[in-house]
Amino acid sequence: MPYLRLLRLPALFTTFPDVLAGYAIARQGVIVPWELTWLLVASGLLYLSGMVFNDLFDLEQDRRERPTRPLPAGEIPTTTASRLATVLMLGGVLAAACAGWGAAVVAILLAAMIYTYDAGGKKTLFGPALMGGCRGLNLLLGAACLGNLLTADMLIPLLMAALMGIYVAGITLFARSEAVQTPRADMWGGTILMYLALIGWGTASAANSPEDAVIIVLLILFLIAFQLARRIRPALRTGATLPVQQGVRVMLLSIPMLEALAIIGHGGDDAVPLAIAAALMMIPGQLLSRFIPMT
Repeated sequence: MPYLRLLRLPALFTTFPDVLAGYAIARQGVIVPWELTWLLVASGLLYLSGMVFNDLFDLEQDRRERPTRPLPAGEIPTTTASRLATVLMLGGVLAAACAGWGAAVVAILLAAMIYTYDAGGKKTLFGPALMGGCRGLNLLLGAACLGNLLTADMLIPLLMAALMGIYVAGITLFARSEAVQTPRADMWGGTILMYLALIGWGTASAANSPEDAVIIVLLILFLIAFQLARRIRPALRTGATLPVQQGVRVMLLSIPMLEALAIIGHGGDDAVPLAIAAALMMIPGQLLSRFIPMT
């Protein structure tokens, strides 16, 4: 259990839909099993490495604010955690290389951004942007199966990556001081970014959806926005740790459904299985988050 808590396993299931969305949009629903498998493995390993590096760099802070986490509690030696993080990151880059050179390039950029964020970038003004960039690159990792990232076929993946980056930057700003009292300005700023991203996401997804799917896309997006509002209001009202953490949990678990909407809108007629797979990622994340903290 200490290793599962260190790795924040429930949130892992919010990263796979990014890859599925990028892949579906790039391949228009055509699945090359070995290629998609390597991309998902790469994404998962890079994400897990980021979780471990995060706790290594935050060890002194966690001893004061989160002493029950595995590293400050002494449940896992720091040397073991350091080796684990390094192996996971290198494994992620190598897995991406097995899917193609384009994926390897994106994975290297993603690994560098993850490390920069964890090593101190998150404590700067650019922290939310760095985390948003990590999520955007994760989506582009799926689209990198095309090899050349500078073609017209990459315009839609780049747009969706930017919107996901804004959404996750909003989550990061909202939760920036979740272990203590969160400043209202950060929470309001994060909320505005998230809802701007949702508006852009809905517009981009609905604009290219089949006519009979537009209403479904907009309805699901409205339900996501409503659910977020229900969790955000108590956090904005009190600024207390628990409501903020509960809000962040819902925000993260909304990502699989958002990516499913992007697949419906831009993945072509054959991408329905990938949209369903993305949406279903909510279930293991939801179940595991009852036992293992996501933040």
